[in-house]
Parts: sequence; structure tokens; C-alpha cells
Amino acid sequence: MKEKLKIGIGVVSILILVVLIGLVICNAVRAVTEEVVNPVATFEVQDYGTIKMELYPEYAPNTVANFIALINKGFYNNKVIFGKDEGAIYMARDTAEDAQGPKRSLIDESVEADSEEDYAYEINGEFIANDFQENTLRHDKGIISLNRSDYSSYGLTEESYNSGSYRFSVMMDENTSLNGVYCAFGKVIEGFDILEKIYKEAEVKAPESEEDAKESTIQEFSNMPIITKASVETYNVNYTKPEVHEAFDIQSYINDLYSQYISY
Repeated sequence: MKEKLKIGIGVVSILILVVLIGLVICNAVRAVTEEVVNPVATFEVQDYGTIKMELYPEYAPNTVANFIALINKGFYNNKVIFGKDEGAIYMARDTAEDAQGPKRSLIDESVEADSEEDYAYEINGEFIANDFQENTLRHDKGIISLNRSDYSSYGLTEESYNSGSYRFSVMMDENTSLNGVYCAFGKVIEGFDILEKIYKEAEVKAPESEEDAKESTIQEFSNMPIITKASVETYNVNYTKPEVHEAFDIQSYINDLYSQYISY
């Protein structure tokens, strides 16, 4: 009887071991073969069509989280595709050129609208020059990249690197000069022909003066195509609330500099 009991326990133990090994192997195979589905943003452009962009959270997680949060809040609806330069097309400006960027309350329900904490925000640049080593995505054709300000003439490197918030550009060709110093975070996977049509055919504004022509490398469109609606498919993945900081006020900085040398 005892011998039979031992044999029974041994058989059960072997069966349990086989099941456990099977589960381990099954999970390992699933991990290797299961396709990781990245979020896809869709931008509908009036009179042109639909543009789809695959986002890459593995390279720029906070930038992607911010982009998704803004899309879900309707922030990109009725923004415009406003211009181009030699290698990129620029997207998502307000129709009012001097409009502020997004405020914290838009993406953070714990912040009361128009309170002291509800400031216009920016996010840290996720690229190698800003000590973010994970983003090795290159600025190849079709890549989308977060725009930021350039305060290099004032020596404000940190403020420049961390000044992006919502405007972005799409590479119309490879642009190696941006690698490691701007945050690439996705790629156009559908509708690139629409951007090519706008890039090639949209009429460009003549600069108002020679000084204006020298100051900006971006050629603005006369009739800026309107992004009527933006949406995003996350495939049931919940992306975290983005980390933000108060936007740098360059005008206040310049005024402070002047006040140190000029007395009224």
C-alpha cells in the first residue's frame, strides 16, 4: 500500500513538473513571437486626406505619452500645417501665431484650470545630447520629431533642450544633423504622399522683409492646411501621465538682462 502511495505521489509530481515546464516554454515562445503593437496616431487634413503615424514609446516614452494625452484632449484639432524648410514639413501650430502652448490642466485633472499651478508647460528632450541615451532613433525620411526652441545665442543649452511641448515636424528626407539633438518619436506609415503634395505644391508666403528672411529658415505657407481632427489608437495600453515643467519665458529673461544694464 505504501509502495503504491509512493508511486502515485511520484506520478503526480512528474505531471506537475511537466505542466510547469510547459507553461514556462509557452510563455517564452509567446514572448518571442507575440508582436508588440505600438500606438498609431491619425491626423485628418482638410482637403487633403488622412495621415497615420506609428509612435515609438520604446525610444521616447514621455514624449509619446505627452503626444497621446494631447491628442485625446482634442488639442491638435484645428491646428495647421504651417511651413517647411529644406528637409522637413512643420505641423501643429495654432492659427494665432503667438498662441500659448498647452497648459497643465489639459493633461492633469488634478490641476485646477487657471490656477497658479496651471502654467504653460514643456517637457524634457529625450535625446542623447540631453543625457537620454535610450533614444537612438535616426531622423530618416518619414520620421516625426518634436520641435523645440533654440536659445544658443544666449548660451541657454538646458532651456533649449527642454523646451519642446507640442509642435512637431516630419522629415521629408534624411536629416542626420538632427540625430541625437532633437527627439524623434514616431514615423508616418500612411499618407506620406499627402505631405509630399503639400510640401511641393502649397504656396509659400513671401517674407515681409529681408530681415525676416534671414531670421527664419522656415517658409510659411500662404494657405495653411488645417488638421481638422486627430485621434490615437493605443490598443488597450494605458500610457502614463507625462512629466512636465513650467515653460521657459525667454522674453522675461531678456528683459531681466536689459534691466541689469539700463536704468530709466
